[in-house]
Amino acid sequence: MVKAKQKTTLPAAKPDWGQLGPAMRALPNDQWRAFCHELVTGKPGHGRYARAARAAGFGKASPPVNVAKIAWKIAHDDRMIAAITEESRKYLRGGHPEAVAALLAMIRTPAHRDHGRAVLSLLDRVDPVVSKQVVDVTHRIVDPDQEALEELRALRQLGVSREKMVETFGGNGLARLERLEAAEIARRATEAKIIDGHVIEVQNNG
Repeated sequence: MVKAKQKTTLPAAKPDWGQLGPAMRALPNDQWRAFCHELVTGKPGHGRYARAARAAGFGKASPPVNVAKIAWKIAHDDRMIAAITEESRKYLRGGHPEAVAALLAMIRTPAHRDHGRAVLSLLDRVDPVVSKQVVDVTHRIVDPDQEALEELRALRQLGVSREKMVETFGGNGLARLERLEAAEIARRATEAKIIDGHVIEVQNNG
């Protein structure tokens, strides 16, 4: 009598997620990771949460409404949001070769409407122009006495009374400024005479 061969059921292979980032590792289990992967790489548009949940095995015997609720709740979990961000970044970086090929195709097609922009974009990324901005800073050394004299003259032009000036500068301070002002006026007058004067040569005839 020949015995029938017993069928051996092998355990389901564990998905190979490759090198997981910290956010993906922080998810509770592989079912959550499958949901994340499907949400990032699956078909976009209305119902994407529910599609990702079914693909990951959530709510197999549940009605569509319950699956949608489960999917929405998982998708908005802080851990899942972090994992989606992490996987999306990796997925986009993996598309770099396609982006490079598309950019080079535009550059090699002079008739393309974005040919010029593509050329400038490539040059800007490969050999960016370094702009240098020079900022000149001028330091002005202010003489306190001159500054006070300017303030005094401004108050006079505004018609401020002497009493208010005394309140502003103090009695001794106002008197000191007036002496400085008088000395400055005298100095300027002397300089003006020297500039406007004529030198007269006196001849000695013996």
